[in-house]
Parts: sequence; structure tokens; C-alpha cells
Amino acid sequence: MKRSSLFRHLAVSAMAAGPAGGFLFGVLNAGDPDPNPIGRFFYSCIMAVKTPLHAGFPPNDTAGAGQTFNLWPHITVSFLLIFGWLVYRDWKASKRQGQPAA
Repeated sequence: MKRSSLFRHLAVSAMAAGPAGGFLFGVLNAGDPDPNPIGRFFYSCIMAVKTPLHAGFPPNDTAGAGQTFNLWPHITVSFLLIFGWLVYRDWKASKRQGQPAA
């Protein structure tokens, strides 16, 4: 793999990890205890926007001193998954190019 493509994969993964981590958090920890899939999806979309804006620590919906969320573990997992998928896809494409056509 070329160094430039590796840096490109790192940059894309770093940019996409914040919203993806917020979305993952929203799916796993929805604010409403009701298992409503449409509500979870919308809450996940809201957290995907709020997470990068608040640097991984989105505010709680309730007023006053409440529980603060640390989304950096979700962001890290999202970064690793996105980066791994991009490297795997690049590896498969380079492997496919090296094989002769049948």
C-alpha cells in the first residue's frame, strides 16, 4: 500500500469517526426507554451532529448539573472500524489488479 493512500485513509477515518461515533452512541444509548426504532434513529442523527460540535462531550438534555457523556470510546471504535474497512478494501483492490484476467 502506498504511503499517500494510507494517509488518505487516516484522514477520511478521522473526519468520519466523530459523526459515526455519535450515531453509534445514539443507537446504543437512546434517551427514551421506549424501544421505538424511529425515535432511536432520529436521536442517533441528532447525536451524530452534536458529537463533533462538542468535541466528544455532548451536553445532557436536562437542565442543571447532570450526567455528561464521554463519547471518545465510541469515536475510537468508529475510527478503527472505518480505517480497517478502507485498508481492507484497498488491499482487495490491489490484490484483484495483480491477478491475470481469465
